[in-house]
Amino acid sequence: MAEVKITDLRKSFGDTQILKGIELKVADGEFVSLVGPSGCGKSTLLRIIAGLEQESAGSISIGTEPVSGIRAADRNLSMVFQSYALYPHLTVAENIAVPLRMRQMTRWQRLPLAGGLMPGAKRREQEIAAAVAQAAETLEIGALLDRKPGELSGGQRQRVALGRALVRAPAAFLLDEPLSNLDAKLRVHTRTEIAELHRELGATFIYVTHDQVEAMTMSDRIAVMMGGEILQCAPPQKVYADPDDLRVAEFIGSPKINVLPAEADAMGRLSVLGRDLPIAVRPGRQTLQIGLRPETLHLARGDAKIVGRVVHLEHLGSELFAQVAVEGLQGRLVLRAAPAQAAALQIGSEAGLDFDPASALVFDAAGMRVREILTAPAKSLAQAV
Repeated sequence: MAEVKITDLRKSFGDTQILKGIELKVADGEFVSLVGPSGCGKSTLLRIIAGLEQESAGSISIGTEPVSGIRAADRNLSMVFQSYALYPHLTVAENIAVPLRMRQMTRWQRLPLAGGLMPGAKRREQEIAAAVAQAAETLEIGALLDRKPGELSGGQRQRVALGRALVRAPAAFLLDEPLSNLDAKLRVHTRTEIAELHRELGATFIYVTHDQVEAMTMSDRIAVMMGGEILQCAPPQKVYADPDDLRVAEFIGSPKINVLPAEADAMGRLSVLGRDLPIAVRPGRQTLQIGLRPETLHLARGDAKIVGRVVHLEHLGSELFAQVAVEGLQGRLVLRAAPAQAAALQIGSEAGLDFDPASALVFDAAGMRVREILTAPAKSLAQAV
């Protein structure tokens, strides 16, 4: 396995910039997911790493070797596609064996009948069969080796595609939305299998997905991409709890983060919807935005910072989501509550909401994180700043 290093990578189609100076380092044995909305450039980046697309500028190294300009077949990478790309006329064993036969056997040794008579062919076939059996055992598909792809379920086909990648013992695995064709239940099961396979192999994985749940549950780090740029690359919990950019905060997390307009006065003291908060930033009037995760909101017992009306409820068994319309605020606030609070949350009823100021994520007007935050009792803010 090997480290993958990407430096100032750019890709353009005509005058359209797809990738804008990507910087990314994936450590040996690390699982990194590229996550972002459709069209952000994540699949293009993966294809360039694989050698299936040519970069316009920048460089890629696998291990200590630069691979820019080296064809895909010589990069020692295995790629798993969304479509599985299995040969329908071959058995599972033959599908898994394809990359080994192409790399380890000559054209004459691969001939259907006469190939077995060529010098060294029998030994190569035995070695390939042993490697296929080992991969099948790892993925628990040994009973499927004699079947054709048309006889398999979607999850079984996906494991065969993983087996074909695994058998090569590549420097890194590249996976391009491999679960998107599976139903919801099977997707949950298969992502667990992939995460466990990564831990077992200790291999380098680069995984592309638009599904934040896949990225959050499987990865050592996630790289959030938008508009051809990586906005943040960090462990999943850090990206969720400590985003650098409002776009990252809005993309990661379900339900979506609540965003409220805020203002700072000349002393830097913040107010939201006309109510003062015990939060201050550097002195100077400015327009800001505050992000509140649904779980950071709670029903107020006394004076509430935010007052609104419940307009929709979603009962999910283990939790309850309440949508609250607030006068003067575009959109609705979403509160994540316990089922026991259902009696206090009825459609049409008034709801007073509060939050711990320390849980508020402050962003400037451009959406960049404001990190110099002071939390203090309201009366001492003026002296503190």
